[in-house]
Amino acid sequence: MISFSTDILKKQDIYLEGEEPPAFLEVEDSEMISFKDNIHYKLHASMVSGGVLVKGGAGTSYDGVCGRCLENFKGEFENSDICLFYEELFGAELDVTEDVRAALVVEIPINCICRDNCSGLCHICGNNLNKNKCNCQEADNVDSPWSKLNNLKL
Repeated sequence: MISFSTDILKKQDIYLEGEEPPAFLEVEDSEMISFKDNIHYKLHASMVSGGVLVKGGAGTSYDGVCGRCLENFKGEFENSDICLFYEELFGAELDVTEDVRAALVVEIPINCICRDNCSGLCHICGNNLNKNKCNCQEADNVDSPWSKLNNLKL
């Protein structure tokens, strides 16, 4: 839980740094991505006119399966631009847990890729093109539903 007393902000800014367990994300592991490492956060809370401003970042790593080559890999994601504003909450305990969680969850990759230049799998033989080249070549006369697209006039 990430929270602090807003009364302290009248005297000084607050720096929050810590970690939360993977359950903090409230995201279930799947075949393609799982979370085993703690979520790290660094936040700065200050009093501004009309309320409280919380800025900072949070991130973690994950175990993923590449959406192109199907190899296991370790990846990371973060949101270093968390910026939250709360109006007139002085004299209260401010819990920013849910807002920080929401700002981080949107950064979870939808399709995990092991690296930007991943070649993926051969669409004919299924060979991992990052490890081996294959000799598959499509015959020009193969009749597929997609071959008709080549004949379209634009």
